[in-house]
Amino acid sequence: MTTACDEKQIELKPISSCRREVEVAMVEMLVSLQKHGWSAAELALELADASEDLVMLIATKKLRPN
Repeated sequence: MTTACDEKQIELKPISSCRREVEVAMVEMLVSLQKHGWSAAELALELADASEDLVMLIATKKLRPN
């Protein structure tokens, strides 16, 4: 993701269509979770930790072809 930032807005520019779909789903999920009282900072940290865990799991497992 590339970003451009000014004082009031951050613009996200997706790199690929897959990345774009992931970002859209992620933002929808984060908006929904904020309605449950979680702060954006808490959610960002937990999302990063969960993503890292998934990457490590994938890296240590042999992937089966579909």
